[in-house]
Amino acid sequence: MGDVFSTGSDGGASYSQQRRARIRASEVRRRVLDVALERVEGIGLTIGFEHIVMDDLIREAGVPRSSTYRLWDSKEAFVADLLVEIASETSNKLADNETLAISEGILFANIDRLRSTDDRVRVMYEVIRVALEHNYRAVIESVPWQSYVGLSATLLSQMESSAREDIEQALRSGSSDFIDRMAEFHGWFSGILGYRLKAEWDGDYRPYAVVISAVVEGLGLRHLGNPQLVDATYRGPATIASDDPEWALPAIALVAILERFLEQDPDYDVEATVALLEAMKAQRETGAVTGIPGGSESDSEGEQAEGEQAEGSGDGARADGSDGDAPPHGVGVAHERG
Repeated sequence: MGDVFSTGSDGGASYSQQRRARIRASEVRRRVLDVALERVEGIGLTIGFEHIVMDDLIREAGVPRSSTYRLWDSKEAFVADLLVEIASETSNKLADNETLAISEGILFANIDRLRSTDDRVRVMYEVIRVALEHNYRAVIESVPWQSYVGLSATLLSQMESSAREDIEQALRSGSSDFIDRMAEFHGWFSGILGYRLKAEWDGDYRPYAVVISAVVEGLGLRHLGNPQLVDATYRGPATIASDDPEWALPAIALVAILERFLEQDPDYDVEATVALLEAMKAQRETGAVTGIPGGSESDSEGEQAEGEQAEGSGDGARADGSDGDAPPHGVGVAHERG
C-alpha cells in the first residue's frame, strides 16, 4: 500500500512545532482523517495510497505527532480506519442534487400539461430522458462513485478480515440509507405523475430503487470498456418536448423498469397535484425554500429549510397521500457525485 507513514519531503516537524495545547485523542483522530478524506476526495482512491504521507497530514491537521502515532501504530491501521471513513462518507455523497433540480424544473415548466393523461405521460418521459442521462454522465465523472467502486472491489480484497468487515459494514449501512432515500423520492415522483407500485410489490419502492441504481452504475462500469456503444443515443418514446427525441441507454432502461414496477393510479387527483406543484414552484421563485428538498445529506441548508417548512405547515398533502409539500428527504438517483 505504499509507505503511508513515511516522512514528508521537508522532514519531520521540530519539537517546538509539535508542542501544542493538549488535544483529545478523538479530536486528533477526526482532524487527521478529515485531512486525508479531503485528499482522497480530490483525486479518488489509489491502490497504494502513496499520495498520503502521514507527517504531511499531521502538519496540515495541526495535531501532535506523538498523539497521532499512539492512535495508529502502523500504516495498515491508519489505512483501515481511513477506508471505513471513506465508505461512510462516500455513501452519503451518492446523491445528485442537480438531477433532482432538473426533474423539478421539467415538472414546473409543464404543470398545466399534467391535466391531460397523454401529456402527463409525455412529461414523465421527458423527465426520465433528460434526468437519467444527466445522472449517468454525473456518475461516470464522479470521484465519490469511483471511490465507492474501488472500495467494493479491488481494495477490499487486500485488507485483513477484521478491517474488511468494518469497511463492508460501513458500505452496507451507507448503501441501505441511500436506497431508502432513493425509494422515498421515487414514491413521491411516481405519485406526482399519477403512478403507483403494482400490488405484488406491497408498497415497497426499495426494489425499484435498487434496480434503477444498478442499471445506472452498471452502465457506468460498462462505459469504461465500450464507451461508443454505451454513450450512444437511440430512438425512444415521444416526450412533451419532441415527437422523435434521442434517448440515452440509462433512460431507455428506466422506462422498461417502470413498466414492470408501476401502474397508473385510478385514484390520482390531478388538481391536488397541480396545486401542490404550483406552491412548490412559487416557493422556489421567492426563495422561501433554500437548496433542493430531497437532496443529499450534505445539503444542510436545504434540509434545515425543509424542516422549518414542515414544522409550519400542517395541512399540506402530497399526491401520494403523505404529509408535506415538498419531495421527501433523499435524492432519487444514483450518487452526488461531487
